[in-house]
Amino acid sequence: MEEKKAPALSNKVVIAAAAVIVAALAVVAALLLTSKKDNGNSAAIGYAAEATVMLEQDALQAAFDEALKNAAEGNIGLRYQNDAYSDNGVDFKCRIINSSSNIYDMFLTIYADVELTDQIFLSGLVPPGSGFENISLEHALDPGDHTVYVALTQVDTDEETGEQVIKHQVMHTMDFHVSE
Repeated sequence: MEEKKAPALSNKVVIAAAAVIVAALAVVAALLLTSKKDNGNSAAIGYAAEATVMLEQDALQAAFDEALKNAAEGNIGLRYQNDAYSDNGVDFKCRIINSSSNIYDMFLTIYADVELTDQIFLSGLVPPGSGFENISLEHALDPGDHTVYVALTQVDTDEETGEQVIKHQVMHTMDFHVSE
């Protein structure tokens, strides 16, 4: 019986295979070299500027109790659309609602300037679940786009004195648009 030998690989096939391997290695090396290096800014856990480390059990318990009290009192929830529209600069179609998840009434104060000196709207008390679909400003805004500053203030009535006391206050912005 005759023994059959496998045909030898030609020099062209060996050279082509080597070229493909070298090209693949060059692509991998290029990707590794051009990828962003971790400069300490990615996926790191940090602390807020006002964070403190508590080593004493009593201090930790006091902070935990305060957090539970704040959670029980609730935060300021608001349902709104960020944009409000007007044809005359005074009457705006908008959506600003004291969330039904709130436990306090609130009032809104809207300012036309970041310094909070140009008050353009002050509401009465708004119960949770209530709000505005339209508002009228105290004075007109000029035609164009305006960033306004909205102060949301939650109030509660002191049971002993009957006086209203501020519970929470938050600022945010909205965009008011006045057509030309």
